Amino acid sequence: MGSKEVLGIIVSIYSDEVMHDIFHGKSVHASLADGERTALEKGDRIFFYDSGRTRCIMGEAVIASMAFDEAESVFDDLGPSLYIGRDDFARYVSSLPGGDKSVLRLVYFRDAVLYANPVKCNMAIGENGTYMTAEVSAKIAKDNV
Repeated sequence: MGSKEVLGIIVSIYSDEVMHDIFHGKSVHASLADGERTALEKGDRIFFYDSGRTRCIMGEAVIASMAFDEAESVFDDLGPSLYIGRDDFARYVSSLPGGDKSVLRLVYFRDAVLYANPVKCNMAIGENGTYMTAEVSAKIAKDNV
């Protein structure tokens, strides 16, 4: 488990196409990092939140490893594995304070599972994700009673 009771991270997914790609071979999530450290650890979970239509957590995967890299080299190095397309990635990077010099946290995941019953999540999930903690998990569980 992650440090300081971090169980994983919830990340926003914006389209059905991206959701499909995650469950059919795309296995890397990239988001702005706060330096080169993270509370996530190998074995934690990455949860996929549909921020567009359903506002539900649609599935999850196991975090296999993490790395950090400058945004300018991420797409060229990992493009086929990223679950975000070139144009969307370029838009995301251009919105970052440091642009293509921004450091991104790369989360490599495996064993993606699509939930049979998506989990309602009434929290705001930012573009860089939200850590899943026991407190966040309890709030989500309360929303699904």
